[in-house]
Amino acid sequence: MNPNRKSIGVLVFIISVTITLLGLFFTPDFVARYLKKVDVLPDYTVAKVLYYQLCLVIAGCILFFISVYLFNKKYLKYAIVPGIVMLFLLIYRVHINVLYPNNIFLKTSELIKPWRVLLGKDLVLSEYEPKSALVVKNRKILKAKYPVIDIHFHLKSMKNINADELVKAMDATGIEKIVNLDGMPRYFEKFTKEFKEKYPDRFIMFSVFRFWELNKPNFPVNYLNELDNIVKMGAKGLKVYKGFGFDLIDKSGKLVSVDDPRFDPIWEKAASLKLPVLMHSTDPSPFWTPVDRFNERYEELIDYPKLSYYNNPKYPSKEIILKQTENLIKKHPKTIFVMAHMGCNPENLEYVAHLLDTYPNYYVDIAAVIAEIGRQPYTARKFFMKYQDRILFGTDGGYGLDLKGLWPPERLFRTYFEFLETSNEYFEYQLWGVYSQGRWRIYGIDLPDTVLEKIYYKNAEKILFPKSEKSSGGKFKNKKVLASTME
Repeated sequence: MNPNRKSIGVLVFIISVTITLLGLFFTPDFVARYLKKVDVLPDYTVAKVLYYQLCLVIAGCILFFISVYLFNKKYLKYAIVPGIVMLFLLIYRVHINVLYPNNIFLKTSELIKPWRVLLGKDLVLSEYEPKSALVVKNRKILKAKYPVIDIHFHLKSMKNINADELVKAMDATGIEKIVNLDGMPRYFEKFTKEFKEKYPDRFIMFSVFRFWELNKPNFPVNYLNELDNIVKMGAKGLKVYKGFGFDLIDKSGKLVSVDDPRFDPIWEKAASLKLPVLMHSTDPSPFWTPVDRFNERYEELIDYPKLSYYNNPKYPSKEIILKQTENLIKKHPKTIFVMAHMGCNPENLEYVAHLLDTYPNYYVDIAAVIAEIGRQPYTARKFFMKYQDRILFGTDGGYGLDLKGLWPPERLFRTYFEFLETSNEYFEYQLWGVYSQGRWRIYGIDLPDTVLEKIYYKNAEKILFPKSEKSSGGKFKNKKVLASTME
């Protein structure tokens, strides 16, 4: 045996042990506490640290095999099996068990669970459908107490429902007007012809802001000119999809923020044209947390894994997006911003209240969030009472309508009326039983008539049909209370 080779083998062994220990030692918690001096690392930083740990552990094990070979290659065959076992254990500790805490490797208690399911002693979560034993007297609301403007609707998403059927459902439930947010080129003309021209007083068209054209030549000059044209075509506002500030990359390869100054002229132009901007900037908070047994939207995220942004460095954090959105609203005080889905933050009404208190040009709609605000009825009612002049009615209708035959338009609309007009307890929220959004139910907030009027139509009228605008099809001719049919 060459003594130099043997010495090199010992040196490589020491290096392998050192690298492996570094991989075990520099955990996300260690980096946060001693290197970054913070309580918690951002998700993308955690992902980086875990990746580096994995690389160090694998590199350390490879160097271990090399050291054995250099020391005495005949020992290599004895080191392969224990070395591979050691590698698996190390990878399991620093990576698998951290990213997938519910895995069943090396956990006898977890192995028992599938056995209990096979024996019929336990259920898989998707099969658990408890029926409430509560006996409560809930009122049925068949028609809204006042005429309603639904400011958040997607005609493009409807399936098996045409204009006549939708208007029939609107008449039956008290929906006076619907704002279509799917005003893309081609679709704007299509829905104008099929819905707006057929029922001119029932549909309002928004144009979709094509922010993804940022990288095209002469942007935003071309789009500024287009804004004049869409107003002439009948558009009453702009819709901004959630990809804005979320996954738009510019020519330099940089993620474009919500408050990017290159869009400033467009927001100012929208203000001068009296076009409100309805924006969806981010998603529910559970989409940024680990998809594990503690996540209240677990079933939904398992069914739709692309909705999970946890540990995905491609996307900014929700906090960053919300801060950029606030900066945008602050920069353009003359522009009306309607933030969809209760400010895209229905889990934190205190934060939404802060924005409403600070920025008079900020409004919110309630589309697709009664599942969230309906399970906090005391807080929600106080919120609605205080900010009654800044909340708009919306359903996110189109999505899920008539899906599986469970949610025709009438049921969708009436669920919102039940939430707003009654003190009913523990009832189903929008699209319950279709999307596994959560296993809770909701409660009504029983708003007074003066508040209902504002949320149903007055607040929407204020931003869609300003006083200076003379529109025969704008304001309601009859604002008398509609009869609510109750059983």
